[in-house]
Amino acid sequence: MARERSSSSAARALWIVLALSAAATVAGCQYLYGSALDEDVDTPKQLATYVDGSASVKIGDADPIELGELSSGSLYEDFWGGEATWSNGDGWYVRITGASGNTGMFAGLTTLSLDRVADGQHWTTFDSSRCAVTIDQADEHGLKGTASCKGLRWSDALGAFGGLGVGLEPTYIDGEEPFDAEIRFEALPPSTAPA
Repeated sequence: MARERSSSSAARALWIVLALSAAATVAGCQYLYGSALDEDVDTPKQLATYVDGSASVKIGDADPIELGELSSGSLYEDFWGGEATWSNGDGWYVRITGASGNTGMFAGLTTLSLDRVADGQHWTTFDSSRCAVTIDQADEHGLKGTASCKGLRWSDALGAFGGLGVGLEPTYIDGEEPFDAEIRFEALPPSTAPA
């Protein structure tokens, strides 16, 4: 009986600590974005939603893999820049975040990941530093660019620690050699999307 009470008290204490931590984190966001009542601090503004676009991935000498579906969360905002995810019915995904061209606070911090979902497995490329991303356009009128990636490795996205093993190293897929990829991508808002 005492053991059950002790376990129950510990669980309650854990939930209280988690709730207080979450409240402190949310309250701290005002320092990042400013208070809603503070008119001197601008909060990020979404300037466009991308609704149409495509991407292609060419791995080595293989034929390009076409990705013609653009996710509904693809957008451009004035603080972080553009982000979009392209996919196809065969389980291939390209995701880009922080696309801001050559200007702004986050210029040069664009990240790109390549994902593949097949046979009940989710593979991803963790090391976006292996991709030289060129942003041709990143604004409310569209997101367009290319990436040249060298020595990418497939990792288990859902394995230990979310795909990161001991020492935060990715859990690489056995038997999968490093590969090079050439990627192109484009996303458009409604006003410029083809009819």
